[in-house]
Amino acid sequence: MNSETDGFSSAMTARGVRRRLNGTWTKATRSLLLSLILIGGVSSGSALARSIIVEIAPPPARVEVVPVQRHGYTWAPGYWRWQRGQHVWVSGHTMRMRTGYTWTPDHWNDVGNRHEFKAGHWTRGSEGHGQ
Repeated sequence: MNSETDGFSSAMTARGVRRRLNGTWTKATRSLLLSLILIGGVSSGSALARSIIVEIAPPPARVEVVPVQRHGYTWAPGYWRWQRGQHVWVSGHTMRMRTGYTWTPDHWNDVGNRHEFKAGHWTRGSEGHGQ
């Protein structure tokens, strides 16, 4: 009888452990999936970015005093961002250079009677990259 009780309690304990492990695994799996979905959404944000096209031309760029850049850094000039129905100035800033790339600043293109915003981005240079 004692061996049956031990066998029964061992089986129940094993089942209980499996349930707890399965519950933990399920929670971990859910957390992992949620994390991957959120990371995927953030990383694909630039690929899914909409074009901003407005009828109101941006004002002329403001004159900025560009500080002397340390080695390995470059200047990203300021630009007019479209926010809540109006142009808002975003000041220029220093940023770390990327070897083999050139910074193309944020800018507006005239498209007919409208103005399309193009976000700044790094463009790979042609030298040393097989192009």
